[in-house]
Amino acid sequence: MKSLLENTLLVWIGAFIMTLLLFYGIDHFIMVAQGLPLNFDMTPAQ
Repeated sequence: MKSLLENTLLVWIGAFIMTLLLFYGIDHFIMVAQGLPLNFDMTPAQ
């Protein structure tokens, strides 16, 4: 049972990491397509 639990946790962690990578990949692609500066500072502009 422990092996199944560990595998499930790894699947969830893997899916979370893949989602983050996909989100930032799409964001990066959209910013390149619009000619926007590529910085990862997500704080609001003053």
